[in-house]
Amino acid sequence: MARLTEAQVEETRRRVEAGERRDDVAAAVGISRSSVDSIMTGRRGGPSRRAGALDADAKARIVALADAGMSQTAIAREVGTSQQMVSKTLKAAREGQG
Repeated sequence: MARLTEAQVEETRRRVEAGERRDDVAAAVGISRSSVDSIMTGRRGGPSRRAGALDADAKARIVALADAGMSQTAIAREVGTSQQMVSKTLKAAREGQG
């Protein structure tokens, strides 16, 4: 999966929010229609959250949201990371490493 530039993400969001058709935006920006959809749903185009990249505040927020009963998938969307990272963070917290 090719890395999107910030400029592509910003232009995509701006154009779609202005009402342009997603197919037209994809062609103009030079990305696929599925990339446009992913940007607009938040699956792509946010800051990278690789393993170990969560700061202490994000980890604490994950634990608090889980304690409040939110699903791992919903937490991931809220925090801007993957469900797998949420699971890993919660496991580490339970083991006293987080």
